[in-house]
Amino acid sequence: MVMTNIQQYFPNPTQESVFFAKTASTLANLGFRGENTLPIIAVCRDEICASFVSAAEQHWGNSFTLGGLAGLPFAGKTGMGAASHHAPDKYDRERFVIYAMTHIGFGPDAEIGGCVRPGMEHLNGACGALMAYTGQLKENNVETKVFTDDGEFGLLTHRLAKVAPTDNPDLIGVTSAALKAIRQDIDGLATSVIDTEKADYAVFTGTQVHLPDGNYVQAADSWVVMNGQRQDINFNS
Repeated sequence: MVMTNIQQYFPNPTQESVFFAKTASTLANLGFRGENTLPIIAVCRDEICASFVSAAEQHWGNSFTLGGLAGLPFAGKTGMGAASHHAPDKYDRERFVIYAMTHIGFGPDAEIGGCVRPGMEHLNGACGALMAYTGQLKENNVETKVFTDDGEFGLLTHRLAKVAPTDNPDLIGVTSAALKAIRQDIDGLATSVIDTEKADYAVFTGTQVHLPDGNYVQAADSWVVMNGQRQDINFNS
């Protein structure tokens, strides 16, 4: 029932393990392998996102982390710049695979934002930061200043203010806005930082969907840049 209900929002959710097997298989045909590729990951700090990182590292090895709250790549140019110098360099080309995801939970009765966490008796929420921002939108009380004791949430609200819906905001719309921001920011960072004269890279964006029976991925825009030439990957075909 839960899967049927969420498909109006996320029509093609793929089990996490299947998603990574598919991305790895797709990129293997293009010369990307675990031994010659550095994974760069931007997902939320939430512990329920840890399985995503683990699954990525099973295929690609140790990863470089860019993400902060809600999965936005808050490490920015400094982080991407550091990662760009860490790829294996003893092969014909340096290679990177970038996974950039926001996330959302659904409860046992398809409650939007609901999340069943191990060891907790009551239904929790995900993404908590996006839920908090949605609440601020509904109350027309969005705080976009960045405070030293809550820096990432300030960065999050400041960034989402540029893309989030203001009419009848809900968590689905705010999650979609977070994905839009992630896609824009990752594209800008990769384009401006990675040296395509010597490096190739692939990008997979999407939404992690946490269901009571496990974690899924709704893939979104995906592309690969090889020898400076960009090609879209139709991952949901």
